[in-house]
Amino acid sequence: MSNFLKKTLTVLLVTVLMAVSVCGCGASSAGGGGGKGKILLALHDDTDTFLNVLVTAMQERAQKDGLNIDIVYAANSTDTQKQQLEDAAKAGYSAIICRLCDASTTLQMEAAAGDVPIVFINNEPSESFLKPDKYVYVGSFEQDAGRFQAEYIWNGLGKPSKLDVVLLMGDQGHSAVEPRTDAVKYFFWDNNVDLNVVFCDYATWSDTLAYEKLDMFKLTDQHFDCIIANNDPMAIGAINWLKDNGYDTHKYLVAGIDATESGRQAVADGDMYMTVLQDTAGQGNAAIDAALALGGGGSLKDVEGATENLKYVWVPFVPVTKDNVGSLK
Repeated sequence: MSNFLKKTLTVLLVTVLMAVSVCGCGASSAGGGGGKGKILLALHDDTDTFLNVLVTAMQERAQKDGLNIDIVYAANSTDTQKQQLEDAAKAGYSAIICRLCDASTTLQMEAAAGDVPIVFINNEPSESFLKPDKYVYVGSFEQDAGRFQAEYIWNGLGKPSKLDVVLLMGDQGHSAVEPRTDAVKYFFWDNNVDLNVVFCDYATWSDTLAYEKLDMFKLTDQHFDCIIANNDPMAIGAINWLKDNGYDTHKYLVAGIDATESGRQAVADGDMYMTVLQDTAGQGNAAIDAALALGGGGSLKDVEGATENLKYVWVPFVPVTKDNVGSLK
């Protein structure tokens, strides 16, 4: 066997071993290389509905452009995620796209990645943990989603001066929950609405838990005008609860976020007053654009939607009502 062939086989074997080491828990891959560097998607778990749609969008982009992308899941373990990022740094990945298990562990993950740039998605770290053109966040500005919800609900109810509102929140500690919820409140306060939050609780993004929480609320026998949920599944749970308890969903308005398939159908049917499109394809493409730029030694300034401080790429939210839901793909 020639020395050249021996060296080639050795390089191939080392590459395979590195890939196996990095992929670890629940790994998969997409794309075909194309000489554009390797990107790792390090994700918290594989059960998040929205994230799975986001991953599909990124896989389609990888397939289209011939990008070399591997995917690992941490099963919601910060220790596993930290090890995956350490392995990625050793395996020669040019960039990492990471959905943090816990945003409070950002500094640990950055240390684990070493010199490899990280594009965070779907769970926003504190800005103090981001670094221009090195550790960045790609997503949608969460306050806009809550503001759209409040604005459309208020208009739909005829701009009342007083409102009794039920708020259903996602996971406690998730970075999207507080800004979405606070934006709802601030919109009403800014418009001089006498806001009474008659019920507010975490329903962990779940339709079934939202239903159960509203059953608890029913015991208080309080009046309410509308239900505003941090995502579509919780809004769907609220709609089911309203119907089962004899409420007219055309009078007791419900708002969600994400414009999922079931959410859009509920809007089209008139059961959900509105939702807010979180552009998964747009976020996925922006995340890959950022990873390619930073992984190739470039700058975030070349990525559409990047902020001047080179820490964020924002993909706009879009309000969805019965008027435009049919135009969504």
